[in-house]
Amino acid sequence: MNTAAPDAAWLGDSLLTWSQSIRNGYIRAFVIFALHETGVFETLRRRGAMTSAELAEACGVNAHLLDGVLHFLLHADVVLAKDDGRFRLTKRGAEWLFADSVLAMSFGAVGAYASILHELVPCLRNQKRYGVDFVRPGDLLAKGSYYTGKGNYDWIVAELKRLGVARVADLGCGLGDVLVGFCRLDARLEGVGIDIASGALQAAAERVRDEDLAHRIMLVQGDVTRPESFAAATANVDAFHGLMVFHEFLRDGEQALVEIFERMKALFPGRYLIVGEFDRLSDAEFQAMPLAERIHPLFYQHVIHPLTWQGLPMEKERWLRLFGRAGLTLLKVEDRFRFRLVEYVLRF
Repeated sequence: MNTAAPDAAWLGDSLLTWSQSIRNGYIRAFVIFALHETGVFETLRRRGAMTSAELAEACGVNAHLLDGVLHFLLHADVVLAKDDGRFRLTKRGAEWLFADSVLAMSFGAVGAYASILHELVPCLRNQKRYGVDFVRPGDLLAKGSYYTGKGNYDWIVAELKRLGVARVADLGCGLGDVLVGFCRLDARLEGVGIDIASGALQAAAERVRDEDLAHRIMLVQGDVTRPESFAAATANVDAFHGLMVFHEFLRDGEQALVEIFERMKALFPGRYLIVGEFDRLSDAEFQAMPLAERIHPLFYQHVIHPLTWQGLPMEKERWLRLFGRAGLTLLKVEDRFRFRLVEYVLRF
């Protein structure tokens, strides 16, 4: 395989620039995540320039630690400025820090999946294993997944309208962001959120109440691998939706997922199913991409998936074969979305 030369200007063209780009990126990744998670960036965006002490008091965080990381970011990035002792977001900071791609990376790649890199050495030595000795935090994963998939919402809601769906169930609903987004886009739509984690459902219930959607969204604890666990709650549902959910079960092999679909088909004949999943890239496709554009899919495909024992993601053609094995009817495929997401519209 002919390997294209890495982008020297992006990675650094000397030992000094290359090595310090690693240090800078590592620190910035965690600082930016922390300042999003603690509300510091949002406070600066809403209230304007503030001292580190004022920010610490407003966000309920340690002033000494906050002052340190703010000064690091001030001198190591382009997102902060400081005038007369008060920090403010730069024009780029106000735009870039709140971009969906950055929020997805911050909450998902850094917040949710930091553990797989912290534990990489013992995992490589077979001393620890993901899913046994540690797991990702589900609340941060839900936040990251929301920003990854929200660009698809308009298309999905349009499909639900076209299919005449009045009530949709979101499988693996997490914090409820998907159903809230759907209901905002279609005032007549109702939803049922299904998740196995009671903590996520409690947080989702608060979110639904805050959005004044409790009369339209119902939340139920259920296990996607056991469709009978949510069959009663979804008796009047017209369609099921799963965004980046079903690939999780491929760690048990394709047949395990085929059997889940077969059980759903037996329980919900004639209902619609909309599946959103990542489309795997080949080595040649990665090499053809500019370096900056390949990092996100590289991390997802060759770090997250192997290190969480899900194997490699599947390409679109393999998903289509799996749906066929489960006896599902394919109605539409759409692959023009960001992050290599592909949406499949199916019927049980």
